[in-house]
Amino acid sequence: MPDFPSVRAVVLNSFTGIDGLELTEVSDPTPSDGEEVVQVRAASLGPWDLSSVDGAFVAMGGSGEFPQVQGWDFAGETRDGRRVLGFVPQPWMGVGSFAERIAVASAILATLPETLGFEQGSALPVCGLTAGLLLEAAAVKEGDFVLVTGAAGMVGGFASQLARSRGAHVVAAVRQDDGDEARRLGAQTIVTTGPDMEAEVRRTRQRGVEVCLDTVGLGEGALACVRDGGAFVTTVPWGMPDAARGISPEAVQVQPDAVAAAELAAGVTAGELTVRVAETLPLDRFREGYSRLKSGGLRGKIVLTP
Repeated sequence: MPDFPSVRAVVLNSFTGIDGLELTEVSDPTPSDGEEVVQVRAASLGPWDLSSVDGAFVAMGGSGEFPQVQGWDFAGETRDGRRVLGFVPQPWMGVGSFAERIAVASAILATLPETLGFEQGSALPVCGLTAGLLLEAAAVKEGDFVLVTGAAGMVGGFASQLARSRGAHVVAAVRQDDGDEARRLGAQTIVTTGPDMEAEVRRTRQRGVEVCLDTVGLGEGALACVRDGGAFVTTVPWGMPDAARGISPEAVQVQPDAVAAAELAAGVTAGELTVRVAETLPLDRFREGYSRLKSGGLRGKIVLTP
């Protein structure tokens, strides 16, 4: 892989939303000890990228200095030709994945199977790992009835598939027009998100579900569907419901895990998991990708290819 003095990257110059972004040249990354340079072949957008451009991560210790290279998920090749995937653990510090090349810790890189495309690989890390954390925190097991909110979304879709693989009965809470998609991703029962959700859930499981995996922050409304002493785990820590009826709500926060990411990738190649890509765009059309993400309604990730 030849060396170049600079690479193209999507950078944020101000916390003014998508308007604060531009595609520009930044210094070619120089790896520190324990790091490797990755030639990025694909990098996917997620809701957290919209939070980043609005400055939401500053309150979590993120950098307020500019410019900041954006992006979390990526798939690509190392200098020695290994196919890898992963995500940048702290892009809010200004070094993200929306660039032609990045330098990241070797320990966070998982092997990308030859049979899995770079676009699919880049859509997997954050959402797949988050879903796995939800199931581990809730100790989902065979025979559990598991309510997954946002089950047609990326995290919810992975959570549904992983819960089904453990022998759980998946109850998907989705918008009315997302039922078919949720079923395709493993849900056996569909309920509609809204004021009648608890009643619909209890028609399926009178005492309530054993587990709720809340991927969209429904909070109290979702907790009401859980049986006494059950488990409630969310990806949305703000507005998390208080403990009640022997249920102690818990939130998860994703961290890089190369072993778990490799297992997820193997699950995709084995046909056990479906990873969805809604659209692939060249890096110079990043603004279009952000706008599509902001508009909502996607069934899969938007992927940028440098």
